[in-house]
Amino acid sequence: MSSLFKRTRKKLFEKSDKKIEESDFLSPSLPDNLTVIKQQTGNSQDIVIRPLKTEASPVANLAIVYVDGIVDAATVNEFIFESIMANPRQYEGTSEALLQHLADNGVALGSLKTVQEWKDLFQELMDGNTIVLINGTNQAISAGTKGGEHRSVEQPESQVTVRGPRDGFNESIQTNIALVRRRIRNPNLWTESMKIGRMTKTNVTIMYLKGAVNEKIVDEVRNRLNTIDIDSILESGYIEQLVEDQTWTSFPTLYHTERPDTVAGNILEGRIAIFVDGTPFVLLAPAVFIQFFQAAEDYYMRFDIATALPANINIFHFNYRPLHLHCRDNLPSGNDTNTAGDQYCRSTGISAVPGFCGSSHDGNHI
Repeated sequence: MSSLFKRTRKKLFEKSDKKIEESDFLSPSLPDNLTVIKQQTGNSQDIVIRPLKTEASPVANLAIVYVDGIVDAATVNEFIFESIMANPRQYEGTSEALLQHLADNGVALGSLKTVQEWKDLFQELMDGNTIVLINGTNQAISAGTKGGEHRSVEQPESQVTVRGPRDGFNESIQTNIALVRRRIRNPNLWTESMKIGRMTKTNVTIMYLKGAVNEKIVDEVRNRLNTIDIDSILESGYIEQLVEDQTWTSFPTLYHTERPDTVAGNILEGRIAIFVDGTPFVLLAPAVFIQFFQAAEDYYMRFDIATALPANINIFHFNYRPLHLHCRDNLPSGNDTNTAGDQYCRSTGISAVPGFCGSSHDGNHI
């Protein structure tokens, strides 16, 4: 039943993409391109389409397209709309000349690229970029306007420390990468980005320090990520389960954290960080057993104190063990159970506890 559902769902996905596959490239006609965008997005209300016209044309020969909520509205208004409408006379000439002029001078943004295929256009659109369509050319301009609302940098809730930084990752992959780069200001801190998930196209980035990491491990992580074939990646836990060696094991092979200082420390030790867009938890590979007994404060303490803490914890737990375990562990051999327990309790100054020490219990309680 499950396999039948998966096959049916896959056919529906393929059917929805059939129209784009039949016509991979944009049309020179602006109305035709806008019609395709409306059909493919279901005429959704958050898809903003703003036709514009210049003095050289009595009809709209430009169109601005973006997704409301995932773009920086101030950037779109200031650097795209105002830049284009400031002097309409400068956009006279052929469509190709208009496209080149917009790319060179018309849009005052650093991140610009030209797209020709529909799959690239929709990917740029859903990533939060703004598309500029021009009538008479089968090319479009993608301007980097990613933004929207996201949670601010706050103290992590799962790994609270007394000493150390108080900032933590959030759900924005760009913010998370920047938090690590602020700590490791080195050009050898390399990143590689990819999209995983047939439907979600989730942004996944690996980060490592060139020269400190084992290149074979980088190749292995890269290959395992590239071989993931799944519909959606909604959290880093998906990645963690899909790349691990053994599924049925109680020992994790990846470590996750929401602390930028922990990620920076592990990268400096030669590990690889895996960032997943939409989650504050970053994966670290490879993980060793002792790593799960470390605290973030170990990086900021003297080595002798950080090493002695686990031993102190064990001593603390031993001193607070249940009373009957002390009596049982210290029974003299060869004596009667009740008598031995009474003797130990009296010798250590422990009062008789019914059921454990004293004459009110039987030997079965120890």
